Amino acid sequence: MNRFEATSVANVCCCFPKAFPEGFSWRTLDQWPVKCLLVCRAIICHTLIWFGWFCIICLLIFNPNEPRFTVTNASLTQFNFNNTNTMNNSTSTTLHYNLALNITIRNPNRRIGMYYHRFQVSATYRKKRFGFVNLTDSESFIYQGHKNTTFLQNVVLQGQQQLLKFGQRDISHFDKETAAGAYGISVQVSFRVKVRYGKLKANFFTPGTNNYQRIDCKLKLPLSVTNETSGSSSGFKATTCDDAGIFS
Repeated sequence: MNRFEATSVANVCCCFPKAFPEGFSWRTLDQWPVKCLLVCRAIICHTLIWFGWFCIICLLIFNPNEPRFTVTNASLTQFNFNNTNTMNNSTSTTLHYNLALNITIRNPNRRIGMYYHRFQVSATYRKKRFGFVNLTDSESFIYQGHKNTTFLQNVVLQGQQQLLKFGQRDISHFDKETAAGAYGISVQVSFRVKVRYGKLKANFFTPGTNNYQRIDCKLKLPLSVTNETSGSSSGFKATTCDDAGIFS
């Protein structure tokens, strides 16, 4: 270590004396950086060790796990479209739909509660959105406590939706699925979430998606005769949705 480097280390460690009562000498100067370097290294090592233990203890205490979303049952009683000619001689495709869902949310954490704000459920077909429903408004929320399962029963998406850019390839795919007897429909669950650790609340938002968590549930739905979602007579199998990604 040269004299310039030694002086810099001493200044960084805030150990370098402002004045020398006995007069300035390079021998006195060379002794300070070594002592300061040892003290600073000991302080940094102890700080890192205690910080590491603190993180391990927090991880063992909270150990957050992602909530699990499952579509336990679904009933699709209407799913057809018709083409109409518009005034500018173009073709417009209108989808008529009636979809009912049962969704469960499982919070597996022992010490963590969930606040779901602006909870929304929507559906898409061939990446084209056709249904949407709000389960909470901007003021209300769904609270889920520790080790709790929340049941969202009979969430209904019903109506008609004009599909933009629904081309011949989409129509051909629709006809194939009609012949097979089941449609590939994706259900999206969107919400803003606050996580509660005891009395402490923390916000968890997803960047780039208007601050909404979004979970995809890819379903294979046969066309049902009734709109009952209480049983499994429709032939639908419970489907686990994608990872929520709140803590990751």
